[in-house]
Amino acid sequence: MKEVSSLFIAIISIQLPISISGFRLSSNILCIRQHLSKRKNDTPSEFQLFAEISDDGAPDFNTDDWREFRARLVMRSSDREASSDDIGSTFTTTTWAYDSGFLIEPGSIILAKADPKFSYFGLNQQYFHKSVMLVTHHDEKSFTKGIILNRPTNLFLGDEDFLNENGDPFILDNGRMNEQKNEIDEWRIWYGGDVHGLYSDDPEIICLHSINSEVAKNVSQEIMKNVMLTNYQGARQIVDAGDATSSEFWVFAGYAGWTSGQLLDELKRESWYMVSTDSQTVWSELVRQRDEELDPRNVGLKTWSMLMKMIGRGDEAQHLTDSFADLTLKEWAEESILFDSSITITEMQESLDGLDATTGRDEAGLIDSVDNLVRLAIDAKDGKVIGAGSILRGSAADPSPFLLSDQKFHKSTVLVLQDDDEVTIGVLLNHPTTRSHPLVLANGQEVRLTVRHGGSYGLPLVTDQPVVFLHAKQELKDRDYGEPVGSSDRSHIWICSDQQAAGAISKGYANQNDFMAVQGFSIWNKEGKNLLGDILDGSFEVVNHKNSEQIWSILMMQEILSQKTIDRNCQLSEDAWSIEGKKDNFSSRSVYESTVSVADLSDDASRFWIEAVLLGKIISVRKYSAFE
Repeated sequence: MKEVSSLFIAIISIQLPISISGFRLSSNILCIRQHLSKRKNDTPSEFQLFAEISDDGAPDFNTDDWREFRARLVMRSSDREASSDDIGSTFTTTTWAYDSGFLIEPGSIILAKADPKFSYFGLNQQYFHKSVMLVTHHDEKSFTKGIILNRPTNLFLGDEDFLNENGDPFILDNGRMNEQKNEIDEWRIWYGGDVHGLYSDDPEIICLHSINSEVAKNVSQEIMKNVMLTNYQGARQIVDAGDATSSEFWVFAGYAGWTSGQLLDELKRESWYMVSTDSQTVWSELVRQRDEELDPRNVGLKTWSMLMKMIGRGDEAQHLTDSFADLTLKEWAEESILFDSSITITEMQESLDGLDATTGRDEAGLIDSVDNLVRLAIDAKDGKVIGAGSILRGSAADPSPFLLSDQKFHKSTVLVLQDDDEVTIGVLLNHPTTRSHPLVLANGQEVRLTVRHGGSYGLPLVTDQPVVFLHAKQELKDRDYGEPVGSSDRSHIWICSDQQAAGAISKGYANQNDFMAVQGFSIWNKEGKNLLGDILDGSFEVVNHKNSEQIWSILMMQEILSQKTIDRNCQLSEDAWSIEGKKDNFSSRSVYESTVSVADLSDDASRFWIEAVLLGKIISVRKYSAFE
């Protein structure tokens, strides 16, 4: 265990579910996930530095918040009249907030800036969209750390869920329960960030409180006036001393982290607003979230909007209501921090009893996997074989498994190039880019082939990544231009070199429209969750090889990507995907408190990925107010 200093308490890491050093959560947390409804600082604090230089007539920094003194100076230095929505206009005797520019310090608030054109957090790391973060540690030479304040979950953990390094419940005084109460304390969990987060093997638990007892002072660090930080061990000591109950703590799993200079660079790029505010504002919002935001899908948007208004950006916040990123944030909450509160401890324990100790899969999961294996066997008999030459398509499930990440695979067409004991390598076929690849013919003439995005992987340490050339022309097959991808009896698609492609065009056996050029690979390692696992869980489906010729013909009609061709390219991509058949069992579920269906949101996410990554700019207006 890390040593506790007089000023700072090191955050104790707890692990789940495998015990290593430190503390961990009990295996009950495993079942909760199954029931989803779908450093120590070596320098004095600035508070102390101000106290040391105070003199007669200066504020008493032992009792007054020095940030309030600075805030008053900022307000008084303003050369203009403050209107009702100007920066700092909400300054009263107790509450205030202002944009502090590039000043990074513990106790500051980081507000995510929602770009009025398009927030890329809508496509990845949705939990940062419209986030409100409290800086808990800052060293400009090493690391900055903060916790997200506005992502409450509906998960409550009991004392028995916090285990020590030996796997035993972490309860103080040789296992003594809290004798002052005839009940086990419950601790509501907030999603604090993606580093050592809720689903990490070693989640870090951070507790905020405002307890002012001697015990609390000894085991806590004051981040700002009346905002104290400790860990579960410290919180447990305070409760056991009779100074508080568990409901007086805000418990965060995980944090956000920035390396030296990273946060400052992001501030200069206008990714965030750095805000200085008072502790009353912080606590009033945390209390409101606790008491009012019982459904995590509210995702703390009121807290973000309130602080935006306090720093004079209320109009900006209002304009960005119900944006695309708002909706994907709600879907992230649906998937990641919304738990089925109807599941009792007994039901969770019964689920644990049915858990296979060797696989970590419960009985129902095993049945599902057997069903999927039987389906794969039937598919193989029908010509749906997994291996080199196989064509896969991104899942037709609703909701799409590619809504919140890897949107390139949503309704995609993938050709498997290689499948062995170590890795599966494939290429996407349905994503033309804005680039073309030259082929020099025998007469010196140059023709250009549209380059397609095959995936996010390339050869290591290679600047000029290779281009894969594919064709399906029977005359070229008869003349041995290339070789089949996989076994010749089921592969409609052949692979060849650029010299072979140029040679065939030079001799008049083909033209450039007979070839597909693909750059980049999609790779699945056999260790961990591999392609077979993605197929078993429904992320991908194997396409009958009898349909490959028709799919190829449709995709070959796509053109080089541009604002003029993107609509037709996307339609052709879906037409090729639909050859295998559409699903008729799509749900009608809409995003929480929205009229937008999850199916439509998934299609739009895929479209935005194409625009952002392949086209290089967002052009779709769609149905979202942020683009109107």
